[in-house]
Amino acid sequence: MKAILLSLSFFGMAATALATVHTVSNDPATVAQFSNLQTAIDAAASGDTIFIHGSPVSYPSFNLTDKRLAIIGPGFAPDKELTATVRIAGGFIRNTAATGSASGTELSGLVFTTILRIADAFGGSEAVNNVLIQRCQFNSTINIGYGGISIGNYLFEGNYFNGSGIDGAGVSASYSNFIWRNNVFRNALNGRCFGFFESTANMLIDHNLFYTSSASLTVFNTCSNFLITNNVFVKSNAAGASNSVFNNNLTFNTPNNTPWTVNNNVDGGGNVTNLDPQMADQASVNTGTDNPLLNFTIAAGPANTSGSDGKDMGLLFDATGTANWANSRNSRLPRVTKMNILNPTVSPNGTLNVQVEAKVSN
Repeated sequence: MKAILLSLSFFGMAATALATVHTVSNDPATVAQFSNLQTAIDAAASGDTIFIHGSPVSYPSFNLTDKRLAIIGPGFAPDKELTATVRIAGGFIRNTAATGSASGTELSGLVFTTILRIADAFGGSEAVNNVLIQRCQFNSTINIGYGGISIGNYLFEGNYFNGSGIDGAGVSASYSNFIWRNNVFRNALNGRCFGFFESTANMLIDHNLFYTSSASLTVFNTCSNFLITNNVFVKSNAAGASNSVFNNNLTFNTPNNTPWTVNNNVDGGGNVTNLDPQMADQASVNTGTDNPLLNFTIAAGPANTSGSDGKDMGLLFDATGTANWANSRNSRLPRVTKMNILNPTVSPNGTLNVQVEAKVSN
């Protein structure tokens, strides 16, 4: 079987490069340009960034059509004094035959409470490609594509899929160049993490953690031709994949601890069968605890430095770059941690001196 080569070098942090930043808050205590997310999207031009403030009130579902935007929130568990998240009741990201394109859109630091649909089946819908979904939480399914469409170049990184999953459109749709890296999949809304990705090329599942609070979790349902590397499966059955290559994965207490031996899959070597990965909070993982801030690090045992890249199996905690699960709770925008007014008394036309300290989780 041929090696899979993936290249998604076009991804960057849009907030530093895009033309205009629009701010949104539905919390009267926070000042922003817009109080309604859809109004901000409608007002934005393709290439703009929309920053949404955390709020105790959920934001309604949005419709993004024929525009390339970066939509950014503070993260799914922001490490700051005001810890409100951006909870959004789903959304639609679409292209039509009209001028403009939603391809290249980025979502970061958001919490989706209901279904997110990308390039779904509706009149005039076309492919949405080159999508980055980073450091978000999903409490419901993501649907990507529909019959007859060819779609590609997606990167999912640092996300918390909580009772969630990602569905394709079956054999009549084509998918290529997808990467899921450094994500946690806990439980699944429809009983699966990945479903109906059948006509595929260059699909990489790398350095993820799968675990569940139920008897078992189905990872793949009707999925084919994946490269599955460096993952940890706890009570999570990966045997639903077919014609896929497994290497340097660890299974523990799963219904099928050797998924690389069934459904025309290939054992690429380095796989570890039914051993405790020995995460710091392994006891909580074993019971399926819902907490993305559990300590998932591995200091010893069969998963330690046993990945194909010499790193631990499971989640990445790289010292530099975006692949550090400890940073995934925050978006990549700087956040203010301290602000001091140095001269609280100011004469007319005088200067107010303010000292601001900020932190960034890149």
